[in-house]
Order: sequence, then C-alpha cells, then structure tokens
Amino acid sequence: MRNPGDDQQQELQARLAATDAALARLDELAAQEGTREDSLAQLHGFYELRRKLLKVRAGLHEDHGHQEQSRAYQQLVHELLQTKRHTIVALRNRGVISNDVMHHIERDLDLEDSRLELG
Repeated sequence: MRNPGDDQQQELQARLAATDAALARLDELAAQEGTREDSLAQLHGFYELRRKLLKVRAGLHEDHGHQEQSRAYQQLVHELLQTKRHTIVALRNRGVISNDVMHHIERDLDLEDSRLELG
C-alpha cells in the first residue's frame, strides 16, 4: 500500500523542480533580444515567491512572511475574480451578453480561481 505522505512529498519535490526549471528558463529568456524586462521581472517575482513557499513546505527554508504574502496575494486576486463575476452577470442581466458567453467566461474564471494557490 502506498503512503499518501510519500505522494505528497514527491509532488512537493516535483513542483519545486518545475519551479526551479521555470526560473532557469526565465534567465535564459532574459538574455534574448525582444524580451520585455517588465514581464520578466513580474514572472521572476512570482516564481521566486512560489519557490520560497515550496521550500517552506518542504522544511528547507524558514518562513520570513512568505506565506502571509501569498495569502494576501491570493485574497487580492480572489476579490478581483469576484468583481469580474459580478460584472459578467450584470452584463448578461442587461442583455449585453448571452447566457452562453457568460458561462464561457465563468468557466475561465473558475479555472483561474482553482489555480490561485501559488504552491
């Protein structure tokens, strides 16, 4: 029988390896012409925070407020998603968009909401 703790540890290590690979690729892309510095900086900050949170969960790094920063970010994005949901419902109620269009956008918002956690 498999130990669920082993699966969780494997998942954590895989997420950390994938995040490290993404950061390395960002560094490679930064050396290429035509790559926007502001986009790179934003993505680098996101992945660095993700990396720190994963290391905290793995016991490899002390928390120094990273989890609090993550929760604040998640709450902010959640608020924005709620605003978007209310807006598309209002547009549908006024007849500006159809039910199908509203549901299509809601599915996108649901997906974005489900991916909200930085880990």
